[in-house]
Amino acid sequence: MKAKLPTPKKAVVEQDRTVDLDVGIRIRRLRNVRGLSLAEVSARSGLSAGFLSQIERGISSASIRALARIAEALEAAIGDIFQLKDSTEGESSFVSRHEDRKIVAFPEMKASKELLTPFAGVPRLDIYILTMEPGGTSGEQPFSHSGQEAGLIIQGGIELIVDGQKAILGEGDSFRFASSRQHQYRNAGSVVAKAIWVNFTDSFEHDPLTTLKGRLHDIRVMEVLSEAGKLDEETAKS
Repeated sequence: MKAKLPTPKKAVVEQDRTVDLDVGIRIRRLRNVRGLSLAEVSARSGLSAGFLSQIERGISSASIRALARIAEALEAAIGDIFQLKDSTEGESSFVSRHEDRKIVAFPEMKASKELLTPFAGVPRLDIYILTMEPGGTSGEQPFSHSGQEAGLIIQGGIELIVDGQKAILGEGDSFRFASSRQHQYRNAGSVVAKAIWVNFTDSFEHDPLTTLKGRLHDIRVMEVLSEAGKLDEETAKS
């Protein structure tokens, strides 16, 4: 007897579970690179250590707002917590095929993000297709993080609030603002809303490995200068 294929709903749930696990592994890796404990990330992000532990183990899904706070605590870009392709050979270094793209679901937000630019690197340029169901929202509270963001509404409408200023955007409308400004958004109508959403971070400090190497380099430079200073002092005394 042939095994039954999973229903579409079950397949989606399993895919979401895989994404949660991948995100958790990535967050733990970034945290370890930074040399931070769960308690320290909790203090920086305002999220409980227990919740962070559940996210790292793939038990709980994080909202975009939570991911932004975690990324900020880890001195990283939101895109850094997704497993991105890192290739410099062939078309995979500059092309993203439709069938290979990853869709990240945010059930609590009634939204999903399809990553159009799954390429690791600095500066970071992350482009998504944001899909938001009626009633979907980025969260009850506004949030902020490093970088710049912009977008274009391609279906339905989105209500965007930046620093308390509200704007209703329809198909064809676009926006841009500094991500450091407090912002939130929600579906503005009764139909599914879609937008091309862009996050840009131009600082090398958001690449954890680059930052770590840079700090080690700075420490080594200081050691060399210190040694040189001691030699100069000894030469002057002799």
